[in-house]
Amino acid sequence: MRALLLLCLLASTAHAQDEFEIQVYFAETAHQGEPGLELHLNHHLIDGAANQTHTTFEPHYGLREWLELGGYLQASETRGSRPEFAGAKLRLMARVPHRYWNERIGLAINGELSIVPSQFEANVYGSEIRPIADFREGRIYGAINPIITMDLGGDLAGHPQLEPCAKLAYLVNGSVSIGVEGYGAFGPIDDLGREEVERGFVTLDYKGR
Repeated sequence: MRALLLLCLLASTAHAQDEFEIQVYFAETAHQGEPGLELHLNHHLIDGAANQTHTTFEPHYGLREWLELGGYLQASETRGSRPEFAGAKLRLMARVPHRYWNERIGLAINGELSIVPSQFEANVYGSEIRPIADFREGRIYGAINPIITMDLGGDLAGHPQLEPCAKLAYLVNGSVSIGVEGYGAFGPIDDLGREEVERGFVTLDYKGR
């Protein structure tokens, strides 16, 4: 199980960015036949969704040593009200079986389909392709995901959009790391700059079994 705690919001959010599963992916997959569960939890303090808590459960399963199937079940809760269903997603992630440069660099790609109620995402239906590259050297870890999303409904349906993210972290011990993550949204590739929003987080990651 992996829990991600978002500690500090440094910039306003972009409407095109995922407000539930806020994560920079690493280039690893579950072992063949191995199930797992991740929990994503974030609380909005200073943007338009103030006092709103988002929870995402992400079960996944290793189909092959290099291929992983995963899904998301999302919920949203505003202070004083009951949790709402906030959508579901299905993803498939494949990685290059070996790492490069003496096991330092990993490469993978993730594909995703989503259906999210209109009060959370106006387009309702969406998809993404997420190339992944990560780097490990001692206690230092870094990753970059130059994400391409595509709405399957709404005004921007059929227009690929650029939403890159990156991470730099320090491994405190075998279970805990601290770091920073940055996210951007720059609008459709055929009209870059239509949207230009950036945000950053200080993060605490816990990974256990």
